[in-house]
Amino acid sequence: MAENNVIFREVMANEVIAIGMREANPDVGLQKMLEKIGHSLQAERVLIFEEQGSQVSATYEWHQENLQPVARTVQHIPINSLRPLYDTFDTKQMAIIEDAPEFIQTHPGFHPYIPGVRRLVSGHLTQSGKSLGFTEVINPSALAFKSAGLLLSTLTLFLAIMLRNRDIFRSLESISTTDQLTGVGNRRGFAEYRQTLPDGISLAFIFGDLNGLKQINDTQGHEVGDQLIRQAAQIMKNLTGDIAVFRMGGDEFIIVAKDADEAQAQRLVNDLRARYRSSGISMALGYIVCQTPIANIDDVLSQVDKKMYADKERIYGRRHP
Repeated sequence: MAENNVIFREVMANEVIAIGMREANPDVGLQKMLEKIGHSLQAERVLIFEEQGSQVSATYEWHQENLQPVARTVQHIPINSLRPLYDTFDTKQMAIIEDAPEFIQTHPGFHPYIPGVRRLVSGHLTQSGKSLGFTEVINPSALAFKSAGLLLSTLTLFLAIMLRNRDIFRSLESISTTDQLTGVGNRRGFAEYRQTLPDGISLAFIFGDLNGLKQINDTQGHEVGDQLIRQAAQIMKNLTGDIAVFRMGGDEFIIVAKDADEAQAQRLVNDLRARYRSSGISMALGYIVCQTPIANIDDVLSQVDKKMYADKERIYGRRHP
């Protein structure tokens, strides 16, 4: 039986790990790994809880089809209320609780937060000695209960590595869609953002172009010019409403405002002009309002670009009559 348990653990662990590694997106890999663990151990639920400061929240969940998800209801739980579980983790970072009601009774301060827990196998997720959270296999079948501990002890370290890879993946995704100078979105971010827009909503595109940046760079240096770009972006970010800001080029920005009609778009532009004027920044602005889906984004950008340049001519014409 011991040999069979080892074989079962190794075969199932290899299958679960292979499932996780096949996915380019770690989020998808983690979800599929939980599904495989749940089916293999005939469990009712499998969850991952992650720590955020002094709290812990469920971030991934698999459950049987006849059950309702509970992850959204177990958020921001004080870690102190789960201290009995943490204290149960052994040298292998496992907690195997065969009689959950009895465990709750003998640990008055412990609350499982999930109803109907009879048996529980939990693995402590750690990375380089730092506690990340824990896994929970809830109500595995009685036959699979002991194997659940063996399997999860093998997978706990790999799940922690998957969480680290997910964080790296998210960080790289953020870097690839964020302008590093200003913190607003970049061109790629703008392209990806457009893919998330639902059909049937009104959008205002506001295009802005800094005036006099080249002269500032030439006379005061690029550091001063960069500071001006950051300041201009921050003013856009400070606008209220459902907006997204993107830096499209050196001194060019675009704002996308959701659910904005012509009057609202004009108010946004007027607000921007007032803010830039009070900050001593000269910014040419143009806008256009359209409905999703947008058949040709290049045509929209071309139209708003022309309106921005008309505003730029007005500004320079006023300065140099």
